[in-house]
Amino acid sequence: MSPVSFLRVVTVLLLAALLGGCAGLGPQRSELTARVGRSDVSVAALRVRVRDLARRFSGLLEATADDLSVRSDSPRVSSAMLRFKANAVPTMQSVLFQPDPVAALLDAWALLAQIQDALPRYAEGAPPELMSHAQEALADMESQLEAVWREVTGREDVSRARELVHGWAAQHPLTGPLVTRVSTAPLLASVTEASGGGLRSTAAGLVEDTRDLTARVDLYATSLPRQARWQAELVADDALNSPLLQSSLAELGRTVDLLERVGTVAANTPALIAHERRAVLDALHAERLDLQGFVTREREAVLADVGRERQAVVDALHAERVAALQQVDGLARGWVDHAFNRLGPLVDRVFLWLGLLVVLVGAGGLLGAWGLARALRRAR
Repeated sequence: MSPVSFLRVVTVLLLAALLGGCAGLGPQRSELTARVGRSDVSVAALRVRVRDLARRFSGLLEATADDLSVRSDSPRVSSAMLRFKANAVPTMQSVLFQPDPVAALLDAWALLAQIQDALPRYAEGAPPELMSHAQEALADMESQLEAVWREVTGREDVSRARELVHGWAAQHPLTGPLVTRVSTAPLLASVTEASGGGLRSTAAGLVEDTRDLTARVDLYATSLPRQARWQAELVADDALNSPLLQSSLAELGRTVDLLERVGTVAANTPALIAHERRAVLDALHAERLDLQGFVTREREAVLADVGRERQAVVDALHAERVAALQQVDGLARGWVDHAFNRLGPLVDRVFLWLGLLVVLVGAGGLLGAWGLARALRRAR
């Protein structure tokens, strides 16, 4: 097992111990979510959606930068794209892992809008067709955010929110490292005032719970090695003076602190794992019994249907055989009658010729006898 996989397994097991401790915390309510949320969308469900966007967007930003870097065939563009993904990936992860999922969603939307405006400057000199492809990828990510925003607000028309987000991004362009970008708090206020609405379902806690910690550590376990490699490449270019490296090290330090916090609750892990194992085995046993009963019923139904189909086929074959025999019998009788009708005149002719032949033979015999008798008389 690789070190990264081992770290992920141990971390997930340790984080499972937090379930018991966090279950007793009273849920807090997000004022921002209550202002823009829909009554049938819970904050817990929204958190799951936003955390999944953190994983996907990190990979999409990396793939977009790598595509521009490889296909542009320009060392300057490759260096710029290395800096871009080293900035954009950790910043997007931090934005989407904010405790309030609505704030994380709007902040990520604003960040994407800023990246769309700044990408031509970052990749200056790249071919237009590559830039167009990269902008399409960013627009696709924005459309995914808009889809989640529609679910949150319950409104299909998000043009007003899009206008506010892009207007704010145009007023606050990215001019340096993404970690120094302007706060989106004023934007959040304006967008929530424009959205309105209210959330009446129970809100999730606004502090990171076990699922948030698990998702963050899992994402970092996959992403941090690559970020470390990018930072190492930047160090070779910037002689260890890049502020982005410091940002990544800070993120790594926060991750270590998070793991230390998880270690403090590891004592209850064996009992929790045993309890979860029993629950899983019981659920699997119940599912197996249900599946076995379902398969038995389906087999009996199939056998009954097959028996009925077989009897229907046998009856149909018998009827076809009887009909075929009757048809063959009729044809045979017709053929015999026709043969006798044709043979009658022929037999009559045969007997006529035989009669004539007998007459001729008799006449010949008489002539022969008369000739023989005459010859005998002359001989005497």
